Amino acid sequence: MGNGPVRIIGQLRENHSEEWLKRALRYTSECVAFFDNCGLRPVHFQEPPPLASVPSYKWLLTVYSQDILNRLDHIKASITSTYGSILKMDSTKKITKKLSGPAKGTAQWLTSVGNEIGQVLMSVLTANEGAGLDLMAAGLMERYRSAGVDPPTVIYVDCDCCKTVGETKLKRRFSGWTNVIVRLDIWHFMRRLAVGCTTDAHQLYPTFMARLSSCIFEWDAGDLTLLRRTKMEQLIQQGWPTLMEAELDHH
Repeated sequence: MGNGPVRIIGQLRENHSEEWLKRALRYTSECVAFFDNCGLRPVHFQEPPPLASVPSYKWLLTVYSQDILNRLDHIKASITSTYGSILKMDSTKKITKKLSGPAKGTAQWLTSVGNEIGQVLMSVLTANEGAGLDLMAAGLMERYRSAGVDPPTVIYVDCDCCKTVGETKLKRRFSGWTNVIVRLDIWHFMRRLAVGCTTDAHQLYPTFMARLSSCIFEWDAGDLTLLRRTKMEQLIQQGWPTLMEAELDHH
């Protein structure tokens, strides 16, 4: 995960070399036993099989691309059958800065829409963050309508969520969902609070954000009870003694 094809091929060659050496050593070790037995006639042994060459990274990319193309319909169906009642839309420039070759400089923003369990509904590359998202919004609304799925109830965004009078541009962009509520994403809400205190380069910034998160979020009592019960049963099966609640939380 996250490795390039050149690094993968290097790792494959290393693994193949180690495995070949182990098998060659096993073969020669068996041959030595015959040499040490003087009661047998001299035996001629074959050379160990040569080390098979590992294909190049270009071959690996070609096979991977062909595998993707063979599953393209299934991949499209899996992506377009993903929905959610709580959506989050966010944009970043980090991905577009990594574009190289002919694609370099063709896009400024990568905008993704995910649901409440972390699945991505759609990702688009655009030249700007504003009007460039109209087609994406229209496509999402059409997907929900065609599938007969109820529209989402809330969309969390990083900006353009609040306006004193009238509707925001984002609300008009999703005008097909008349009852959807547009709200500021909690992470960006926390970032706005932190801006008045310090920068993210400060040594205490992670500690401050962690404390701020604990002031906003609360563990679900039912889920936490089930988690503790399951963990206790697992530790007992492993031979651990009965632990206090604080000790159990540590595990």
